[in-house]
Order: sequence, then structure tokens, then C-alpha cells
Amino acid sequence: MNLEYPIVSAVIPTRNRPGLVVRAAVSALEQTFTRLEVIVVVDGPDQATLHALAEIGDARLRVIALEQSVGGAEARNIGAQEANGEWIALLDDDDEWLPGKIEKQLEAAYACNSKRALVVSQFVERSPGRLDVVRPRRLPLKEERICEYMFDFLCYFQTSTFFCSRQLFLDIPFRRELKSFQDIDWFLRVTSDPTVQFAVVAETLSVYHSPEQRATITSRLDWKKRLAWGQENRGLMTRRAYSRFIVGSCAGTAARAQAGGRTRALGRLLAECVIHGYPTPVTIAFLFGAFLVTPSTRRTIRDSLFLRTGDVSGQPVGLQT
Repeated sequence: MNLEYPIVSAVIPTRNRPGLVVRAAVSALEQTFTRLEVIVVVDGPDQATLHALAEIGDARLRVIALEQSVGGAEARNIGAQEANGEWIALLDDDDEWLPGKIEKQLEAAYACNSKRALVVSQFVERSPGRLDVVRPRRLPLKEERICEYMFDFLCYFQTSTFFCSRQLFLDIPFRRELKSFQDIDWFLRVTSDPTVQFAVVAETLSVYHSPEQRATITSRLDWKKRLAWGQENRGLMTRRAYSRFIVGSCAGTAARAQAGGRTRALGRLLAECVIHGYPTPVTIAFLFGAFLVTPSTRRTIRDSLFLRTGDVSGQPVGLQT
């Protein structure tokens, strides 16, 4: 094993979650592909995390301790800048990789025969008290625009599946100023670049521990700020993609506004969909459904229509019958 010249660099930003980041780092170090380094960027003073990581005892683990917090986006950028590998694989500190993840994504990246390749994969979504499910609910169709795919219902590739060349990451870094939508923003900008070759490994290669039971920066974001991000990036989307973004990312949050505000929010989002987007009847139905159907009922309908049972074997799993 060549420790001096790793081929892949895993980048994990973290802060104040020592138990979780150790699980993530160990899952990276236990990959079947061993010529890698694992870079954990500790985002600000955090002695508990530093002590926990020091117990791992693997020479391939590198810890970068920042004196001040710079946020998750910039922490990822710093990790990529310090990386020695030709390829960058992102891993959130509360997720974990299955053992063959890097091996299979690296094979797909080499098959692209491009220094500007982005490779993603399916993943298992895990939430306490619920069945594991495979995401995304479907893979992109042939000739389908990625911006339209990524905003379709439950069609998204999670951050811990992102695998790309280091040069591509340095050319298109995460936007430091963003406090939310960091991964979606990066994915949209990268896949909108015509020089980037995009590939999907149709296997479950990681486990996403769903934050449904805990608040995140994005989950606390109100619908107006979500809409503002969409308006800023509308030029990178088709009109169909933009209408899907409005419904998928803004409607559910807007529906939780107070009674009078809900009516105004519905009118605003409907106008945005029609004027700047290209909604289908199904898209409009989802928009009104967000305001008329309770979240629990929507979840029940979603699971009955789109639930895919999952496992952690790294094998494709079909639709549940």
C-alpha cells in the first residue's frame, strides 16, 4: 500500500459530533480500495472530536483542525485543497460508506476517461423506527436533463455519494457564503458544466442517516429564502426543472406558514411556477397537495407509491411489491 501517493482522498467536515465522525471515518478506512487517505476537517475548536479521532490509529487518517469555524462548505474546500489524491470523495460526518463504495466509483470514473468526471450512486436512507429505503426512487432516463431529474420527486443524489476529480472540485468549489443548499447548489453547477462527464453507479454504496428527527440548517430555512436561491440559479435550470424545484423545495415549507400567509404563499409559488416554470398537471397537483394534505398523509402516500426496501449489501434493490 502506497501511503505517500493516495489515489483517492475522502473529505469529511465535522464539528462537535465525535461519535458520528469516528463511524464515518472508519467506514472510509475500511474500504476494499486501500490506496486512499481520509481527511477530516474539524471546523473550529473541538477537543472531544480531536481526541476521538486520535484513537483510530491509522496512518491514512489526516486531521485538519481549524482555529475558527468556517462552515461546512469551506471546510470541504479546505479538505480538497489539502488532498493528495487525484480523486475527491465527499462524506458527511453522520453518514457511512459501504465497503466497496470507492472501488466501484473509481472504476466508473476511469471508464469515463475524463479528468472532469462526477460519479454518484444509489444509497440507503435510514431513519429510526422506519424501514431502510433506497434512494433515489429512480435513476436518470436516457437523454434526461440532470437539472430536471434532480428536482423530480425523491430524485436526488446525496452528498456522501459525490465522487469527482480533485481538479474538478478545485475548479468548482462549494460556495462558502451559502449557509444552506450547499450540496444542491454544487451539484447543479457541476452538472450544468458541459465539460463534465456524469456517471451513476446503480448500486447502493452508502448509508444516509436521515435527519428527519433533528433540525438542520436547511430544514429550518423558510420558503422565501428557498425561493430566493431558486431565483438566483434559475438560469442553470430548464423551466420544467424550475417548476419542480418550486414544488419540491418550497411548497412544503410554505404550507406550514400561518393561515393568512399560506394563501399568499400558495399564490406566489403558483405564479412563479406558471410564469417562470413549465409545470405539468402532476406538478400543479403536488403544489396544491402540499397545502391541502397533512404532512403525515403525504408521507404515507409517498411511501406507498415510492418506497423501495433497502439493505446494506451494496446490491441493487427493486421496487417493493
